[in-house]
Amino acid sequence: MKKLLMSVGVMLCLNANAQWINKSVKNDFDAPYRICYTETNNSGYLKLENVDGIISFFIKGGYYCEDNPVVDLSFIVNGVVKKYSINATTSESNNIVWLIDDLINSEFINDFKTCSTLKIRINDSVCETETYSFNMGGSQSAISFITNK
Repeated sequence: MKKLLMSVGVMLCLNANAQWINKSVKNDFDAPYRICYTETNNSGYLKLENVDGIISFFIKGGYYCEDNPVVDLSFIVNGVVKKYSINATTSESNNIVWLIDDLINSEFINDFKTCSTLKIRINDSVCETETYSFNMGGSQSAISFITNK
């Protein structure tokens, strides 16, 4: 019985750290670059992309009507909720919201690395407001991978 409980505990720990998927990609135009992403149940995903040393941080999911929506970020760090509000930009296709141009130099990088859950609300006054929730297990390793450390 103890072995079974220990096995379940180890599997849960491994699963908690496996939330972020780390990849090196090549698009046949640029040098290979690193990406990390994590998904949510309502068809959105959060992505980090390292192109020429700049770490872009964005969410892709639904269709967003506003060009510059206000986005609320709620990090849960050691049971404490930390909130941020930022002005974001949508892609030309309106299915990506660019949150931060350089995550490493952002004010909330430490909360990003240590949070257990990240909730994102994209406030869109034209279309519906969308809310996403992400399990952030492994976010520290994602930052290490994306920065090549």
